[in-house]
Amino acid sequence: MRTYYRLLLFILIPLTTISAKEKSFLITVENPLDIERRSETISLPLKDVQERLTPGDVHQLVVLDAKSKTIVTCQVTESDLLFQSDFNPRERKEFTVRVSDGVAAKPQSLVDGRFVPPREDYAWENDRIAFRMYGPALAKEVNNGIDVWTKRVRYLVVEKWYKASEGGKDAYHADHGEGADFFSVGRSLGAGGCGIWKGDSVNQPGVFSSYKTIANGPIRVAFELTYTNWKIGEKKFIGHMRISLDAGQNLNAVQVTFEGLDVNEPLQLACGLVKRNGTTIYNNEKNCWMSLWGLTTSDTVNGFLGTGIVMPTATLVKFAEDKDQYLMIGRAKANAPFTYYAGAGWTRSGDFMTVDDWNSYLDVFSRRLHAPLKMLTIVKE
Repeated sequence: MRTYYRLLLFILIPLTTISAKEKSFLITVENPLDIERRSETISLPLKDVQERLTPGDVHQLVVLDAKSKTIVTCQVTESDLLFQSDFNPRERKEFTVRVSDGVAAKPQSLVDGRFVPPREDYAWENDRIAFRMYGPALAKEVNNGIDVWTKRVRYLVVEKWYKASEGGKDAYHADHGEGADFFSVGRSLGAGGCGIWKGDSVNQPGVFSSYKTIANGPIRVAFELTYTNWKIGEKKFIGHMRISLDAGQNLNAVQVTFEGLDVNEPLQLACGLVKRNGTTIYNNEKNCWMSLWGLTTSDTVNGFLGTGIVMPTATLVKFAEDKDQYLMIGRAKANAPFTYYAGAGWTRSGDFMTVDDWNSYLDVFSRRLHAPLKMLTIVKE
């Protein structure tokens, strides 16, 4: 199963291909939109890369900006070669992919994901923001909502904050200069969790039963949580939630798959944002996103927090709400992955100063989602 940002995948147009294995190859990538794209992840299927290059350790792959000859940070996952670049409107760029002659230098990671005992949280972050899901230890207090940790720094903090809280200390609910956990989830969906929409209500599964880390930097963190206690009435089934977050991004890619449901029965998924005091909800049906914006806490020194969800336009059914959260209802299928995007942005991070900044980010994200980068050529260097 593969779960990655659809907006970061390519439309393949094989104008020129390599007929035999080479030491390197050159690709041309185009931004088809009239907007700037920052920290855009380029994803090449690993099997295609291996077919084109002479034998070598996949972990010795190197990517260079063909114009500047500078090395671009890359990551090899179980199925893809990833690297990032910025693109101006309508810009084309060329990149060289090759096998390093020596041991490739290990770049500093901009992401991290980890299971944290004894709390049994799964927490993850990038250079912009951090999140966590609660595990079995807190099963009586919470559900499957996504928690937000706001950050004022670009470096990784999750491991540090947990260590500072060992022994019962409360070290990360106050901002000591790096950010804090100001967010309250409770039994809600938090910042983009999901449940099955049935009888005009949200059916949630409780906390996750098991986890699996799939990728962990330097560009992407990805993991899968399995929920074995999901029930609708007397019907019990299994849900898998695979989440990935890339460096430079504020939204997670969330892919949900269900086992044990009738494939012929209509299925709808409810993705939600927990209601908070002093916030305003924004719905955009055309570009298929929902935003909640307002004070982070009652203390104005902590700035403003935006949460948001983006769905592929073909899946949206309607907007809704219940007493705890605002909802986007999407059309899904049993035993088939349903993918949406959810996350948060904080004014004190320096990335979003106003509600217009945050809503514009969601709008541009949706446009990128529906107009991915194009790979125009693959040629021998």
